[in-house]
Amino acid sequence: MTERPRVTLYIATSLDNHIAGPDGGLDWLPPIAPDGEDYGYGEFYAGIDALAMGRSTYTQVLDMGEWPYAGKPSYVFTHRPLDQAPADVEAVTCTPEELLQTLAGRGLRHVWLVGGARVAQEWMEAGLIDEFIFTLAPVILGSGISLFASVPPTRLKLLSSRAYADGLVQLHYQRRA
Repeated sequence: MTERPRVTLYIATSLDNHIAGPDGGLDWLPPIAPDGEDYGYGEFYAGIDALAMGRSTYTQVLDMGEWPYAGKPSYVFTHRPLDQAPADVEAVTCTPEELLQTLAGRGLRHVWLVGGARVAQEWMEAGLIDEFIFTLAPVILGSGISLFASVPPTRLKLLSSRAYADGLVQLHYQRRA
């Protein structure tokens, strides 16, 4: 049996665990760092083989302009067809477990779980997220889309932490067995 790919949830949150504002907006995220700091994104992205996300996240990324994940297979959990999807983007209706089994069969070893909240919660409930990389923005939203609503208790081991000059803090955790 082929070992399933490692899954990393790499996501930005507010200090109060929101990944989007009440309207789904991301205007609370700080602007791109003027010094070119990418918060480890380049290295992380180079190490992944595929991306998985929900329909809302997919639509939000598309609305930002050119598809930023060209050349890497992306799987969008949706029950509706994807009109004019970029190359390497596929709509899927399978379970997360079935997707990982398929990806393992294709020789893919590392999956970035991009979001959103419902997809992340489903993967957490199934115990399929191996690593969590949270980039905490120095903002409290008070309301919005919560990343951790209705998830089971999950014990984590801190692998690293890093504070950035603009106030962002990145925490890298591994799920404990």
